[in-house]
Amino acid sequence: MRVLYVLHAPKDPHAAVYAHTARRAELLTAHGHEVTIWTPQDFPDLAGRRPTVLPLIYPPRVLVRLARARPRYDLVLFHSFAGWASLLARTLLPRLAATRMVTQFHGLEPLYLTAVAREATRRGKPLSVRYRILAGPVMSSLLASACRRSDGVFCLNSQEERYLLDKRWANATQLDRLPQEAPDELLILRREPVPDQLMFLGQWLPAKGTADLVQAFSALASGRAALRLVCVGTRAPAERVLADFPTALRPRIEVLGEASRSEIASAFQSAGLFVFPSLSEGSSLALLEAMASGLPIVATTVGAAPDMLRHGESALLVSPVAPAALQRAIEYVLDRPEIARDLGERARAVAHDVSWRSVAPDYLRRIDRLVRRCL
Repeated sequence: MRVLYVLHAPKDPHAAVYAHTARRAELLTAHGHEVTIWTPQDFPDLAGRRPTVLPLIYPPRVLVRLARARPRYDLVLFHSFAGWASLLARTLLPRLAATRMVTQFHGLEPLYLTAVAREATRRGKPLSVRYRILAGPVMSSLLASACRRSDGVFCLNSQEERYLLDKRWANATQLDRLPQEAPDELLILRREPVPDQLMFLGQWLPAKGTADLVQAFSALASGRAALRLVCVGTRAPAERVLADFPTALRPRIEVLGEASRSEIASAFQSAGLFVFPSLSEGSSLALLEAMASGLPIVATTVGAAPDMLRHGESALLVSPVAPAALQRAIEYVLDRPEIARDLGERARAVAHDVSWRSVAPDYLRRIDRLVRRCL
């Protein structure tokens, strides 16, 4: 079978979406399928285009290339909006009509927009009207059309599943929930935690709950002289991250903006507590890595977190945009080493159940079932 993944994310092996897709491509290749991945970087005429217009100009380029492909692809999996043009055209082009097409989400855009807009308003910097229109009604219309014309729709968590069903973008027959997997290599990590060392992993963006992290850490650090924070994979320079914290606390914060895999593993090895205050997620790789590492976790109830983790058993879960609750949860774990150890062990047990080794056979079965159902 010839399989094509079409992403609108960068071709970056360190980025979660591309790494997630590459792992699945390797699996299908190992089982005898021919697999290709396209990203905007494979379309030179898109270089330098603004990200806000990508949903309008990238999918038509994909359609043209897909229609000309020889031989044709048997299965195409489109990353959210990347497939709307091909899905609209498939009934008009016989070559595309015979191709099975899937829309898959790595975070549902309307849910993300809601969280980002709320946070922008809270910060006193509301989103521009142009962005809200393009990312709101325009994007929703394109995504709804793509989903309804797809042979299958893949999402990452129960919140996305409910949204897709409630909005009638997909029906129960089309829809599959396929969360991300925990990395096998971190399941065997031996930890040597440093007491009072917090860890955050993610881009330094408002949607990751950075304002709440700053507020919670600042309040805790004022009464805990030993408290430290390591911010990993921020994709922002240290001075930009540190500027959000009070000057007096900056020496107690380490920033690894472009961390390698070994640096990330080292940070997991030494951290005492993983803090993940995100406002919107699909299925966070950072959270899964923390689970696999056996770290006690304080996270928000967004994305796949409440699907996988049970509050008070395998993590402490708090509502997003609740810095006081985040602070109390962190303090509770820091003051109870035995509970912290138990939370980490139970989180790692959950990670075993959703590791790549565990979920890979299920992914193959679902792909096979999808293709057979559409024959």
